[in-house]
Amino acid sequence: MKFGVIFEDTGVEEEHDFDTKPVAGDLVTLTRDGVGKDYIVIIEPDPDHTHDDGRDGHPTKARVRPA
Repeated sequence: MKFGVIFEDTGVEEEHDFDTKPVAGDLVTLTRDGVGKDYIVIIEPDPDHTHDDGRDGHPTKARVRPA
């Protein structure tokens, strides 16, 4: 499944494929410019979250930082 990812160190946004929804604290390897690098998920996406107030306030993209 594809999720949008924001790289904390550069602010760049990209779409990446994940086997499962990334969760805060996960160590993930993402390929950028043909090179795989390890990142830690610091904010997890919540695109399917529903509640009484709608989806406002729930991030739709994962935010990662270099491991």
